[in-house]
Amino acid sequence: MLISRKIEIDYGHTLPNSFSFCNQLHGHRGVIVATVEGPIIDRDGDAEEGMVMDFKFLHKTMLEQIHDKLDHGFAIWKKDHEDLEFILKRNKRVLVTDEPPTAECLAKWAFNQLKDHLPEGVTLKNLRWYETPNNWADYDGQ
Repeated sequence: MLISRKIEIDYGHTLPNSFSFCNQLHGHRGVIVATVEGPIIDRDGDAEEGMVMDFKFLHKTMLEQIHDKLDHGFAIWKKDHEDLEFILKRNKRVLVTDEPPTAECLAKWAFNQLKDHLPEGVTLKNLRWYETPNNWADYDGQ
């Protein structure tokens, strides 16, 4: 069985090599959807009977591992030396990335943040990162 949970964050980034407006410091209202897979719990009297896992726990984990690390923060590429110096001086919540902080890179980062924080028997199947309502990246761990 697959279940999904969504959170939203506000974050900034820049793509210095881009030929579009994305090379400027700017922000997004990111929407992140995590899809997990597991068996439906069938233990009589268990609080999670009939569930893969409690949505509340998945929500809490997403908040701790993604929201609380990037919401109202800035994702900056470690090779973007000029902007990196400015952002590190100015912002308290900064995610320094090994790759340009595209939707693809951020989907991979968020997947890796969540994958080891799920209950036994539940696996993260997909992480979808909406940069805008019309643009998103999916990462499945491969």
